[in-house]
Amino acid sequence: MKIKLLKYLVCPECKSHFEITVQKREGEEVMEGELLCNSCDKTFPIRRGIPRILMGQDYHLKKETQKNFAFSWKKFSSIYEDERDFLDWIYPKNKEFFKNKIVLDAGCGTGKHASFASQFGAKEVIAFDLSDSVEVAFDINRQLDNVHIIQTDIYYLPFKEDFDYVYCIGVLQHLPDPEKGFYNLSKLLRKKGWISIWVYGYEGTTFVRKFIDPIRKHLTSKMPPSLVLALSFFPATIFYLLAKGLYKPLSKFKPTTKILKFMPMSSYIVYISQFNFLHIFNSVFDQLIAPITKYFCKEDIEEWFKKANLKNIKISNRNNMSWRATGQNF
Repeated sequence: MKIKLLKYLVCPECKSHFEITVQKREGEEVMEGELLCNSCDKTFPIRRGIPRILMGQDYHLKKETQKNFAFSWKKFSSIYEDERDFLDWIYPKNKEFFKNKIVLDAGCGTGKHASFASQFGAKEVIAFDLSDSVEVAFDINRQLDNVHIIQTDIYYLPFKEDFDYVYCIGVLQHLPDPEKGFYNLSKLLRKKGWISIWVYGYEGTTFVRKFIDPIRKHLTSKMPPSLVLALSFFPATIFYLLAKGLYKPLSKFKPTTKILKFMPMSSYIVYISQFNFLHIFNSVFDQLIAPITKYFCKEDIEEWFKKANLKNIKISNRNNMSWRATGQNF
């Protein structure tokens, strides 16, 4: 933890400032220490360079979710070197949008999105996750002076309301209460600040909801992640061969594109065909391990943004299977 991170932190209980006790330091990073609230005397440890600001009663399903995805992010950390997915998820925001902004990465996983935000010119990037994937995120971003990694819970956020931009990619659909998670994030925006989210759509996901989701819900999400990883290899191989050998060729020529209209998940599979096998393997695995997965209609997302009093709302469909949305605080 870098000392300058204190400027953006408050106690999640009473919103007072922290004092820091340093036990071990390596260069700019406080590797071991403690954060003490001046008001309510709560303390939170700093371990292996990461503030662990965790409190409140946890949900069993939430614990299982963070455990399973931590396994995935550690296993597939190498696939996140490509910025194309990130930029597609936050569209219509682009690289230039990040310049000189204070950014919050909500549910950072491996921390690669935070690295991209830093490379795009953000002034400071604060990235958090509930899972142990923060260990990976810290190692990936340790050499970046403007990236900070925290382990904390979206329902008990320890941040000042001081962010120019908050993004939350693929997290809300795996929460026990997605709307509350979104509202907590929206409250952190300063005036004229923006928030972007990406969530699974209800529209366009009939095949997944009818055939894949029951397997996830009743079987694979309850199995050890290592076993699901092994079982995922075969369907991932089939998916990869279909994407590269059938869907992608059909998308190349105007006469054959008409055939794609009658094939399931065509827009998504054509999009993902540009990536390698490991990327597709990870997509299949992630779909099978989440204890909680929810799907949202466009009207659901629009209602969240309006309840949070956000303006300039833009909601767009991504690959006919999910929703990207952005809005501004006034």
